[in-house]
Amino acid sequence: MKRNTRRRYLLGAAVILAVAALILVVFSLLSMTDKNDMALGDKETERFGWSYELLTDEGVRPYDPVFLNWYYIQLPEDTRAVRITRVMTEDIPTAELTWMSFRDGVEVSLDGILLYTDFPSLARDENGFVHPDETEWERIWRQGGEENVRSTRMTLPEDYVGMTLTVTTYFREGYIGTPEYPYIGEADAMLAASTIVLSVRYNAVMTLYALLALLMAGVFLVEVYNGTGDGRTLLLCLYFLLLFLKEAYGSIAGYYSVLTARLDLRFLSAVYMAPLYLYLVLRMRSRWKWPLCAAVTAWAVFESVWELRQPEGIAVLVGPETLAVLLVVTAALAADGLRRKGRTEQEKKRLLVYGIIAAVLTAGYMLNRIRSWDGDFVGYFRDELWNGLSVGNCWPVVSLLTGVISWMTVIVVVSEAVRRTLATHRTMDVLRERERQTVAGYERLLASEDDTRALHHEMRHHMLALEAILADGDTERARRYVGAVAEDLAQVPTGRYCRNILVDMIAGSFLDRAAAQGIRVEQHLDLPETLNIADEDLSVFLSNMLQNALEACERMNPEQDRYIWVDMHLRGNFLCIQCVNSRPEGEEPREREGHGYGLTAMRAVAEKYNSALLIERAPKRFSVTSDFCLEKF
Repeated sequence: MKRNTRRRYLLGAAVILAVAALILVVFSLLSMTDKNDMALGDKETERFGWSYELLTDEGVRPYDPVFLNWYYIQLPEDTRAVRITRVMTEDIPTAELTWMSFRDGVEVSLDGILLYTDFPSLARDENGFVHPDETEWERIWRQGGEENVRSTRMTLPEDYVGMTLTVTTYFREGYIGTPEYPYIGEADAMLAASTIVLSVRYNAVMTLYALLALLMAGVFLVEVYNGTGDGRTLLLCLYFLLLFLKEAYGSIAGYYSVLTARLDLRFLSAVYMAPLYLYLVLRMRSRWKWPLCAAVTAWAVFESVWELRQPEGIAVLVGPETLAVLLVVTAALAADGLRRKGRTEQEKKRLLVYGIIAAVLTAGYMLNRIRSWDGDFVGYFRDELWNGLSVGNCWPVVSLLTGVISWMTVIVVVSEAVRRTLATHRTMDVLRERERQTVAGYERLLASEDDTRALHHEMRHHMLALEAILADGDTERARRYVGAVAEDLAQVPTGRYCRNILVDMIAGSFLDRAAAQGIRVEQHLDLPETLNIADEDLSVFLSNMLQNALEACERMNPEQDRYIWVDMHLRGNFLCIQCVNSRPEGEEPREREGHGYGLTAMRAVAEKYNSALLIERAPKRFSVTSDFCLEKF
């Protein structure tokens, strides 16, 4: 059993690592634009064929650049402008030039034709340079705002390849910088990069889904660690992971990135809810659970195949069949919840609060999404619902209902995991205390057995001493001596139940107490002197088993039939243990605080010896059975 738990624990860790790796891969793909974009900046180690001319106080002259670092060129202090020229060899469709200006002015020309200038009103000298005055510089700097930074973009003609590109950068006196090197790329290349980096509002939703997927994987790992985990939580992890992929695929950043070029995830719009539906159905206790699982799976497969067979570029609509599946699952859950017995008023109130919180969170998300397009929340959402349903697109309704169910499911799962974790820690604390008390009692029993053996060993000496006292005729002294010896012998258990000293002492301790209270005791303890089992494990198991049986009988009316029946024997390599006892009629386990800790300790010992703890509850009877495989110890 421990090996299985370890495997599941490793599975949970592997799930978290796999989900995290997939999320990182998707975000890395989102950060890469599929638009060709190239910086034409001149570097000492990578030259782009630029030639340089300087406009200084002494006139115009060629210049061989001196690089101060990988991007900055040293210019003379009297430099007024730098003209850089190169032949265009980059063949990029719908090419654009983009550059950033910082406290300078720029002019761009292609084969001598001026395409852009920051100084359209100024005349040029015989060398083609302009000479801006302070008024022009003030105008330029006002365009750059407080930080004096401007971004400029211009489209190149289709036949630009082979033409000579000239970029002239002008400096204001006292602010000598470096030449402006443009970027060349496809149309929207810079827009794509800025959208990917700056679209926090659109990336926030997909980031939330990624975090929820990691959260569900973490819940599964915690539950496995606590011994209560199952595979259903992984369905929620898959659900939020699919939501993350769907949101990333359909986002603006996804449109401009390489994600849409590498993946075809159109079918996600139709089937991303399937893991959520399966999780909800698997939580049901109704006999319709498995037929509903089969129906949801068949629907998901059909929708996936159908969407993949549609021509690329066709809009994906959520049809009425998807809404029907959602309504059927919701109705089945409601019916199952109404039929489920044993739910307390506190649990019902808690579920109501969870539902209200989920509705508020969904409304907040929908409000934020709609206000990003239109400020009229009610009107826009009403139109969206009506227009969608009029063309057979049920996505607005499905999105709203699924959002409420998703948030409520997350809240329930997380709260249940927290409660189970806290309960597990409390149980472990109680079990450790019980184990400590059991081991202390076991040590006291061993000490008592040692004392008993010592008394038996010294009995011969007592008899000889008593004979000598009586020979002297001192009867009063003899009476006192006999009383002292009898008091020591009273500490010895009154009955001998089997040849195994440990079992005999534990059984004697509890069964003698039961017999003293008028509880009918029956036992069959056919065991050898030694057993191939740790004394501590045997002590924990038997002490909790007999203590539970004794406490159950003590809670009954003394006039009722109270009994404890214990059977322990070897069958081959198996130690067979069974205990049957009476119990109060109609008593429910949840009515007693601390119930189940002894059974948990017994189950842990049984699993250690490759066995299970079988529990049978009847109106007036309770029994536990386990067969320890001793050869595995």
